[in-house]
Amino acid sequence: MLYMGIFESVVGILSLLAYALGWALLALVALSAVLILISLLLLAYSFKTGNFLFPNLLVAGIDFFESPIRVVLRAFRVDDTRLDRIAIRLKNQAMMKTFRKVPFSQRAIFLPQCLRSPTCPAVLSPEGIRCRDCGACGISRAHKEAEKMGYMFFVVPGSSFISRMCVKYRPSAIIGVGCIYEVRDGLDMMHRRKIPAIGVMLDRSGCVNTQVDWDRLYAVMSAIDRPLAPDSEKLDSRALEDAAGN
Repeated sequence: MLYMGIFESVVGILSLLAYALGWALLALVALSAVLILISLLLLAYSFKTGNFLFPNLLVAGIDFFESPIRVVLRAFRVDDTRLDRIAIRLKNQAMMKTFRKVPFSQRAIFLPQCLRSPTCPAVLSPEGIRCRDCGACGISRAHKEAEKMGYMFFVVPGSSFISRMCVKYRPSAIIGVGCIYEVRDGLDMMHRRKIPAIGVMLDRSGCVNTQVDWDRLYAVMSAIDRPLAPDSEKLDSRALEDAAGN
């Protein structure tokens, strides 16, 4: 009888625990559904107006519920790249305040090798493509501008180079240029490394002869705290919108 009573008590406790866990799971599903709905409503507002309400909440919603959000957006025939563009713009916006506080000499800029001219004489080195300043493409001017400002400058064939250079040189902030998917992945990678990063999207993607708005890139490169310039935040905000391809 004693064992039977213990057994019944254990079964009762387990049943109560299963009941509590079941309700907790239902509550979690309901909360997730509410957050996904809120994220979708905020995204719909962003798509329509180009403005962001509660950007931090929207970033969290996209990060945690990206897969179901994409499924819903596809059902409404919304292209995946629209979500990616908004995610890039939001993360740029979230990082700009910290980015601006980092001196130029502690920043690194990474350009993709696809921006090179087909006649580029530079060759691959352990630290990426070494620009020879031949002037055949926009990288040459960007290289000179970056060196003048004190930036660490790299032309790289892939994200593995970026990881290695970050480990070797330990920049306190970076600017990454690439196609929409590379920029999105790069921003996520830098977030994991706790490095403030700003992404600048290519105007034309591909493997060769890609294009970027160089003036847009220079605007982001020049972003820095200017205590005596009250319009500086407006200028940086415009640069961020441009960087995200809006």
